[in-house]
Amino acid sequence: MPKKTDSKDRMIASARRLFREHGYLGTALSDVVTESAAPRGSIYFHFPGGKEELASEVSLLHAGDHIAHINRAAATTNTAGQLIEAFIGRIRDELISSDYREGCAMAPLVIESTAASDQLGDATRRGFQDMIATLAARLTEKDVPESRATQLATHAWSSVEGALILSRVLHSPEPFDLAIAQLAATTDAAATPSHHTRKDTPREHHNK
Repeated sequence: MPKKTDSKDRMIASARRLFREHGYLGTALSDVVTESAAPRGSIYFHFPGGKEELASEVSLLHAGDHIAHINRAAATTNTAGQLIEAFIGRIRDELISSDYREGCAMAPLVIESTAASDQLGDATRRGFQDMIATLAARLTEKDVPESRATQLATHAWSSVEGALILSRVLHSPEPFDLAIAQLAATTDAAATPSHHTRKDTPREHHNK
């Protein structure tokens, strides 16, 4: 049996998965309780602010996961283009593994609720700003000028969000593959000349 002490974390993780598949409005608190196998009645104990508070925690978890992945990808790649391939490739592979069901957990919060919720608006804004800033910082470390790094990081995240929608609709990884190829080339071109040459074989993507 799951420990009661980890029920809050389980509920946040379960809500994240449900938001990715069904959206914010399409997920009921009862769904989260069932999915997480949390004690009934515990949702308002852990989240007295209700669904908005839970969704804010989901935004924090989702952004934190991507930030950690960007940092790991940066540590295991040599060029800016390889970082883009590893970073976006993981999101692509996760979508395929979910049979194209699970998109971004934060997008539904923006589309479905932030206009009516200052709390969620602030949470998602900070999340996306932190993800962009982290990617920009890692690109700068791989010799992309600061003046271009934030632009490219913003472009990358815009491409990821668009690819998530198109890939889910088309049931195909092609939008991701195109985004990866174009963004990797663009970021490599933006780096200093000494890093224009790719050191490793580019990551291969196979349609599933």
